[in-house]
Amino acid sequence: MKVLRIVLLILLIALLAGGVVGWTQYRRIRADYDAYRTLIQQGITVAGVEVGWLTPEQARQKVEEWVAGPYYRDFLLHYRDQVVTLSPGKDLGLSIPVDEMVAEAVAAGHHYDYWEGFKRWLQGQALTLKLDVPFRMTFDESAAARFLQEVAQTHDIAAVEPMVDVKTATFFPGRPGRRLEIEPAAARINAMVPDPTQREVILPVRPIEPDQSPARIEAMLSTLVPVMERPPTPPSFYTATLPISTTGGIEGTPTVSYTGPLTWTFPHFAGYQGTLTTTYGYFFDPGQPGYTFNLTRATSLVELSLRAGITHPITFEPDLVPPPPITPGLLLPPLKARLAQFPGVSSILVKNLDTGEVIYDSNSDYVLSGMSIVKIGIMVEVYRYYGGQVDAQTHQELLDMLGSSSCNPCANRLLAAVGDGSAYEGARRVTNTMRRLGLDNFYLCAPFRLEARRQEEGSEGRIVWTAGPAGSPFGGFWLARSEIPRYDRCVRATPREMASLVEMIYRCGQDEGPLRRLYPNIITPSACQEMMDIMAANELRNMLGAGIPPDVRLAHKHGFAGYDVPWGDTRGEVGIVFPREGAAPSGVTWLISFYIWQDSPWIDFGIVQPLYRDVSNLLYNYFNPTAPFWPRPPWTPPPPEKSGKGHS
Repeated sequence: MKVLRIVLLILLIALLAGGVVGWTQYRRIRADYDAYRTLIQQGITVAGVEVGWLTPEQARQKVEEWVAGPYYRDFLLHYRDQVVTLSPGKDLGLSIPVDEMVAEAVAAGHHYDYWEGFKRWLQGQALTLKLDVPFRMTFDESAAARFLQEVAQTHDIAAVEPMVDVKTATFFPGRPGRRLEIEPAAARINAMVPDPTQREVILPVRPIEPDQSPARIEAMLSTLVPVMERPPTPPSFYTATLPISTTGGIEGTPTVSYTGPLTWTFPHFAGYQGTLTTTYGYFFDPGQPGYTFNLTRATSLVELSLRAGITHPITFEPDLVPPPPITPGLLLPPLKARLAQFPGVSSILVKNLDTGEVIYDSNSDYVLSGMSIVKIGIMVEVYRYYGGQVDAQTHQELLDMLGSSSCNPCANRLLAAVGDGSAYEGARRVTNTMRRLGLDNFYLCAPFRLEARRQEEGSEGRIVWTAGPAGSPFGGFWLARSEIPRYDRCVRATPREMASLVEMIYRCGQDEGPLRRLYPNIITPSACQEMMDIMAANELRNMLGAGIPPDVRLAHKHGFAGYDVPWGDTRGEVGIVFPREGAAPSGVTWLISFYIWQDSPWIDFGIVQPLYRDVSNLLYNYFNPTAPFWPRPPWTPPPPEKSGKGHS
């Protein structure tokens, strides 16, 4: 019995515990079911959007986002190229009763027996209600027209008749007016309100045409013809002078405009007496363009513009009538006049290397003493002999031979090198190479003499010049006077030939010309560029270099001969002037070969240097008319120093 009671007690306790657990489980399930009944019943949609199993608040948010939101998106009304924003809610009074539709969905759900529903819910068979709450909206259909009335007041434009302003040469087209077609536009907007995908409207705008015709336009534009005609001003040449101050350079002119180691004319050179009081500048005025007005073209332009709907003013620019170009015809009179001041014979060849145009050619086929200028031929032969490449020592010899000192021992050593030890053989080989290049009058018969014949003082310091090659078999035998220049029969060439040789080197650097054709595997473009650099390293710029800016690249070689020899005195220089760095829009590369000869023992440097300075300055300003150079002579007193920082 005791055991039975214990068993019954245990069973009772277990039964009571199970009942408590069951009751707790039952209450939890009932709570979940009651929570389920607070949700919108499964299967209900609002405006086609599923809201079952959602709380009313969740349903409202979903319907607002998925259904109502797109309807409230702003309209973009295109009034031609302008955009006006129209708000459906604010401007059209659009209303979508989302709360009412959701409340209707909530009220429609869970109309079934509580316990029957509880049973199905326990079995996982929640009741589904097939119900869609229809979409509803309202808006004020008259609001669009009122809104468009305001748009029309802001954007409509009345037609403007055409006019011409003669002072500004401007034609103001008769701008078409425009008028918004309010009724069709409002109807189009109202039709789009129920479709949330349509929120962009091209507003119908009707143009209001002004009173204008082709005949009237032409008559109006004809009033511009008299005020827009002007003939061009042709280019001109002029000189200018400025007094030279005894204390501070050129008076009344910024000192910076007159820089460079340059000299002027006849003062204090080799016995010349007198005081220079002025300095001269040579200038080429490019002229001014003229203007003309093409009435027919202007009328056509206006008509085409009007057809294209252009309404902005049209300002006419007259057609430029460029002035005649600056030609050698403008350069040659002052150039010839300056050359004529020299009391001897001048030979000159000037060529534009960019275009190939020969600007001036006078007496360039005279055979003249070759002087040190023929050393250019020695340089070419050196590069040919060494296969287009020279070592550092030979390169330095070339620099010294073609530099300001015009080193004769250097020339003789190079002649011996290319002559296999004989300078005379080297001279013969140089001559033969030049003849192969077409320089038929070029002749070098011997090495250069080494004794000094005379000294001159140029702006680059004291330089010793020599008369020419030693051992000339013809030097003293041509004594007859003639208007044709006499020359050293041992070293000679024509100015044209030396110009051609320098141009050959220049063209070879561009991989073209006779040097490349004759020695294609020996004298390369890089070798020719080296030769041009060697000539550009010549720092003696008191002749051709005196009339150009000091920072302009000048590849050149000078030469003096004479000094009491029977064939008279000869001076010369051949070179290429390159564009100034940064020249705009572009500079000109030009070649000059300029020799002078006089039947006298010695041409005074006070005559030579001003002549070369003037000629080179004339040519530089001819090729650079918009950026001329006016040298400041170095013999003018230097500007005063400022604060110990040098000249101003």
